[in-house]
Amino acid sequence: MPTLDLNILPIRRINGQESAEMPGLLAVTPPRKPARGRDQNSLIIYLALSGNTPITNSELMQLASDAAGLFYQSPGSLTSAMRNAANDINSKLLARNLSTAGHGQQVLGLLVLAATRENQCTLLLSGPTHAVWVTDGGSRHIYEPALSGKGLGSGQSISAYLSQVELRPQDLLVLCATFPRDWEADLLNERPPASLEASYRKLTFTKGDLNAVLVRAQSGHGTLTLLRPEPGRAHPSQPVPSPAITPGAPLDPGLAAESHPLPAAATQGKVTPQEINSQKGEVNEESGAASDPPITEEQLDSFADFAAHMVQPSAYSIPPQPEGAIPHPKEEAKPNGARGFPASIPRVKRTEPEPALDEVLEVDQQASVEEETVPPPPRIRRRRLFKPEAGAKATRQVAKVAVGGIQIGRRVNESFRAFLQKFIPRLLPGTEPNKPFALPTYMLVLIAVFIPVAVSVVSWIIYDTYGLSERYSQLYQSAVTERARAVSETDPARQRDQWLEVLKSLDEAGKYRETEEVDSLRSEAQVNLDRLMGVIRLEFVPAFPNGLGGPASAQISRLAASESDLYMLDAEDGKILHAAFTGRSLSLDNAFQCQPGSYSGYQVGTLVDILALPKVNGMDASVLGIDASGNLLYCAPDQVPQATQLPPLPNTNWSRITSFALDSGNLYVLDAESRSVWVFRGQDSTFIDTPYFYFGNEIPNSIDSAIDLAVSSDDLYLLHADGHLSTCTFSRLSEVPTRCQDPAPRIDNFPAHRDIDIFQQANFTQMAITNPPNAVLLLLDSEDQSVFRFSPRSFELQNQIKSYAGTDNPFRDGPVGALAVSPNYVLYLAIGDQVYFATNLR
Repeated sequence: MPTLDLNILPIRRINGQESAEMPGLLAVTPPRKPARGRDQNSLIIYLALSGNTPITNSELMQLASDAAGLFYQSPGSLTSAMRNAANDINSKLLARNLSTAGHGQQVLGLLVLAATRENQCTLLLSGPTHAVWVTDGGSRHIYEPALSGKGLGSGQSISAYLSQVELRPQDLLVLCATFPRDWEADLLNERPPASLEASYRKLTFTKGDLNAVLVRAQSGHGTLTLLRPEPGRAHPSQPVPSPAITPGAPLDPGLAAESHPLPAAATQGKVTPQEINSQKGEVNEESGAASDPPITEEQLDSFADFAAHMVQPSAYSIPPQPEGAIPHPKEEAKPNGARGFPASIPRVKRTEPEPALDEVLEVDQQASVEEETVPPPPRIRRRRLFKPEAGAKATRQVAKVAVGGIQIGRRVNESFRAFLQKFIPRLLPGTEPNKPFALPTYMLVLIAVFIPVAVSVVSWIIYDTYGLSERYSQLYQSAVTERARAVSETDPARQRDQWLEVLKSLDEAGKYRETEEVDSLRSEAQVNLDRLMGVIRLEFVPAFPNGLGGPASAQISRLAASESDLYMLDAEDGKILHAAFTGRSLSLDNAFQCQPGSYSGYQVGTLVDILALPKVNGMDASVLGIDASGNLLYCAPDQVPQATQLPPLPNTNWSRITSFALDSGNLYVLDAESRSVWVFRGQDSTFIDTPYFYFGNEIPNSIDSAIDLAVSSDDLYLLHADGHLSTCTFSRLSEVPTRCQDPAPRIDNFPAHRDIDIFQQANFTQMAITNPPNAVLLLLDSEDQSVFRFSPRSFELQNQIKSYAGTDNPFRDGPVGALAVSPNYVLYLAIGDQVYFATNLR
């Protein structure tokens, strides 16, 4: 995948005054020693505040800096690290709100995190924030207030919406807390994306306060460049680095205004990521003598450090050098109008009259030449670009060996030349032994080139044979030692930790050398760890060779499956896609038509959920979609879509439909905002009768946070935004009310989970229930790309379903967007615009 440079330009206007500073905006590249999985991720943090509590700019930047530090400390999946960063900001704002609650003061954080790796950009939105992606073939407005919540600082758990886009050169990404109405025409109808300067000029024509960030992608090497506009001008200026923000550093008292400080405990113990400003190094180039002095060990270390760090691009672009920054040597003064010479050209002394031959004892074969002292060239400043590498230590050693080898090569070259000058004349007939012998120029060139190259090659071969092998052997032996401890350990929790250490050491050893013994030990460790953690691994197969494709890649948000068909809801344009399942693969039906629009007088809006219909139904359809207002859309291959509307609700109206489910011919519709579930009795998949309210006097307390619904007979299950479950059992007796349990207790009987809460670590976003006789409740952990399988009545964890580990894992990076299971137990997972399926779910 191509690596992109990102140019970042803030837009900030307060009370009609434009500002070049953007508190709460931070762009960082990986530090020297990030956690596992974070070494390839760059991070952009956009944090805005709303409320009546004063917070200084320095405190706001401290929040962003600490969150960045925690992000690079968090191993594992990318989305888990992003949620950890958001949780860090949430906990500090919540502590502040609790301390100022008596004064009626409150502040909420509106956060957008953009983590990039190559051309993949993963977004986390918390609070009613917006992200707009403009590409050559289309645009996408990412805004899900129902999932992103009110903002950070309002509760102990966060509400966040995750999305992913695939950036291309010249794409534009806009992050903002409020989205002006005028921007809709400027951004969503832009084809292709305008330049960064043109976009800035166009967007700043809007009146009123503005607070947004423009991110423009271009081909490059992963550089993040922060631009600052000149106040009062309608276009950005040249790239100017912002002041370095060191996460975890104390706040600048000079910026402080009267406010309530953050809790002290919340700002300690953070590992700081790399500073945004690149550090500068200086290289002095001085004229050398005829023979180079030997290089000391300290000089070798400095050369090796410089070579080892000339890899990573800076977080800011390097501004051009001003003219006159490098002084030029002055010419000598011309005495008495005589012609002058530059100082760098040697001049020959005037020759004296030659003495008589009988007075000459020795004849100097060379004229005496007096060279004027050449001033050293100016010092050249260069930026040292740092990038932590797994093999930084190896690079350092190679640089030291190479520099030492060059010096040895020079000495050998000079000694060999002197030897040839003395030895060859003695072998040639008719030559005087004392007369020096001059080698041809081409011979000198060959010697000067061949010997240093040969020394460098031999040095590298020696290091590759002994140095890398030694490091590999150390790591492999460490893994073997940890394996022995894991095998002898009897406590499952400690045994789990030992197997994790084995995998960690093997991953490090694999960076130096991949061998069969490493693969064999890794396989053994993974099998034992999966057994302890209750993980079963299935073979998932990509459904489409190159995904669903298109100028703007589809984002699958819902799936519905029958025994022979798969239906996919595309969140990009709200239409339903169809693919036929052949038993071994899926075939996309490009002729299938099912999208929002006007049908027979019914205006169907953006669909929020879909489900597969029984083969025999009154509408002769195969899939049913519903919008937020209760309009139904029936579709089938090779047929025109049909629309109808659900019967009116008794004494109320729909607020916003969240999800729906079909069981035993009845349609269950969840309206979380209205705290209700309505049941429509069906007749051949048509619904014409007035619905009834599912609950009696007992309604789950947190039903307004429900995001998904599943029904099996009289049991109803609700999945909530914070990941907990609630369940209700419908009573058909008027004397016995419908009972609900919120939250429903989940049981984990795996001994290796004794000291961890895997349910709290998971991010459950969707659920499904399989048909009897093997009825199980499936919960999708989108961040970990896994599915938790529970018993439907006892809520006991049976196992976790994952794909193969390591290089055998076919999943692409990013969160899982949708889950479905067919009546014949085929499990489908959607990641971005690709669908994966496993046929052996039983």
